[in-house]
Amino acid sequence: MEILKRRYSDVKRNDVWVFYSDRRSRKTGEFSHMGNPKEAWKRLLKRAEITDLRIHDLRRTAGSYMAIQGVSPTIIGKALGHKSQAATAMYARLTQDPVRQAMINAQAALATPSKVLNSDDKIVVLNIQSA
Repeated sequence: MEILKRRYSDVKRNDVWVFYSDRRSRKTGEFSHMGNPKEAWKRLLKRAEITDLRIHDLRRTAGSYMAIQGVSPTIIGKALGHKSQAATAMYARLTQDPVRQAMINAQAALATPSKVLNSDDKIVVLNIQSA
């Protein structure tokens, strides 16, 4: 929001575009919005002294972090604009921590005594110790 507010209050801003360009369009010769970011990306990498980073790497990183945080594949796919679940499937391997935690929780629940009604309505006390 800070960046957007700063861009809005910028004296040189273009009233039409949020991400305006300070370069003239090759086609019209007028100032407009940022187009293909390839050249700007190259300048950014050069200034940061980074030699091998693609914009798509940032997209993959975002998807990976969503998966690590336990976000569902459906939401990850929507956030990344995937049209098929297959495209999002690569992030499934990163979501094992929630599965592991669910198994630990289930094991802990089984390790504590609990009361269960059987088919004869008799109370059976289970006391299963974890290994």
